[in-house]
Amino acid sequence: MGGGRPPAPPPAHSAPPPHRAAAGPAPHRFQRVDWDRSRLVAHGADIRLLERGQLYAAMRTATETSNTKRAQEYLANRRRARRGTVLGPLDAALLKYTGRYVHGATVPKRLPDAVDSALLPEVMRVIATAEQACAGMLIGRDPRRGKRATDKGDWKRMEATLEAAVRRAHPELIDDAVRTVSFLLCSEAADHSRGMPLEDDEEAAGHGSGSGSGGSAGKTALTFTDDKDAEKKWLRDGPRTAVAEFWEFVGDRSAGDNEVFTIEDEAMGEGVQLHFYADSIARITTLRAGRGGSDPEYLVEYALVDGMRGYRTLVSAFVRGGCAALDQHGPWMTDVAEFERARRRRKDR
Repeated sequence: MGGGRPPAPPPAHSAPPPHRAAAGPAPHRFQRVDWDRSRLVAHGADIRLLERGQLYAAMRTATETSNTKRAQEYLANRRRARRGTVLGPLDAALLKYTGRYVHGATVPKRLPDAVDSALLPEVMRVIATAEQACAGMLIGRDPRRGKRATDKGDWKRMEATLEAAVRRAHPELIDDAVRTVSFLLCSEAADHSRGMPLEDDEEAAGHGSGSGSGGSAGKTALTFTDDKDAEKKWLRDGPRTAVAEFWEFVGDRSAGDNEVFTIEDEAMGEGVQLHFYADSIARITTLRAGRGGSDPEYLVEYALVDGMRGYRTLVSAFVRGGCAALDQHGPWMTDVAEFERARRRRKDR
């Protein structure tokens, strides 16, 4: 080190400049921070200030206790905003009345206490409009899909009627509000049907067979079979109607690999075969009984069926009056190729 001189410091211009923070007020930068906003909202944060990124100002109203419902409503409103949905006061009140303000997948119910008392009369006017529109309409069961399954065709008919009536009377309502009202009333109608005995469900749906033997006065015995060779007998002096017994048999047995069911009147030599997989039916009439070892000769005719309501009508008609009673429910086709063309045309519509 001797008489050496210490090294000179580097020139001032070579030193790196000090780091400068980006310009702009701090609250503005908070808008870009991914806060757990729902937790802040649950603790009372001012939502308007929070959305503007003014975190400190928003938290002036914070509380120690958490309000989960407030946070859930905040998240539900954010989801609606992303869809471009804006609720008016009556829209929000209807969603709260049905218990579907927070979660749209919730099964609806009537919750008048959840609605602001000032808005409750308006809510009840909307509900009354819907109830009047569907007076007398029912949603039956669909045994093809199980003993308690709902008839989707009935549901869609009631839903369309309700929503059209509510939109006419209350055009200011958004789709979410209209749908929650129709969902409420359709659910109640379906629940009512599921809670009834099958005979009552048939009567209510307009397919009742009458009193006594259930409209089966011309039938003394019927045999029900499925595609798995299961069999059930119905006798006229039994406690239940033939229609109710048959649909219970279907509800117990129907499955994805078991969709063909038959009703046969052996004494009259006639029957019907229901093809659920194809929305079709065949009626089978014996033209000539087998004699001397010869095979019997049958007339087989096919028809298309319009959903569960169509099947109910056809089964009830056959039970009341046999194959002859089905004439008015055609057209009936004997040519299989012609029937398949008709089926494809319907499918393509």
